[in-house]
Amino acid sequence: MTLRGLAEPSDRPHGRGVSAILATSDEPFRNRVLERLLAAGYDDLEVAELPAALADLLREEAKQTLVVVGGTWPDPQAFLRIAVNAGALPLVLLESSALEAEGEALAMGARAALQSDIPAAALAAALAAVDAGLIVLEPSARALLLSANRDRFSSPSGRSDETSARGPEATPAAEVTPPPRKGRPLTSREREILGLVASGTSNKGIARALSVSANTVKFHLAAVFDKLNAATRAEAVAEAIRRGELSL
Repeated sequence: MTLRGLAEPSDRPHGRGVSAILATSDEPFRNRVLERLLAAGYDDLEVAELPAALADLLREEAKQTLVVVGGTWPDPQAFLRIAVNAGALPLVLLESSALEAEGEALAMGARAALQSDIPAAALAAALAAVDAGLIVLEPSARALLLSANRDRFSSPSGRSDETSARGPEATPAAEVTPPPRKGRPLTSREREILGLVASGTSNKGIARALSVSANTVKFHLAAVFDKLNAATRAEAVAEAIRRGELSL
């Protein structure tokens, strides 16, 4: 994990990607979110403390890089604007619960607008969803957006104009379902991945062993954490053993 303050040249090999970038000038917020990202398996992180540092990082990374920005609105706006303009995938974590802030973040191009106290497993699931091209909303913001869209695309007769809603002016937004209920059994693939976790294998090592992408591993681990109500890899392994889902 690398911390960037000023926009200094990177000593990383050119073209080497990172799993995510955490961009914020709010130190207490940064420490809290960094802990959750590491617990969620995002151990190859860059941290940008200034908008200029984020711009410098994004010039080095491929497009579609996950960028977590946040703090007390409107402080994150400069980071969000840079991430959107660079073609990254920004997820905004907000300290306040104001719907207006969530709406403004989404209008600026955020792919997710969530509360900053989100658990590690839910954060990992949200990042996996954003990486897959989905838009992730708090339930309150989703209800507000759906209501606004119904008003926007209603014809004078009161019927929804589906052609307009699918036109180029409409923003495609995919609903993300709530996390699965606790207590559901793990799938065979999830048990296989958790077994490798228990042996100390990193996400990248698991991806190589199973011939899948690292993001696929993270997606499965997010589901495992949710099903087992675990916040860390060690908790997930311990709970799986307790439930008889895993034996060592």
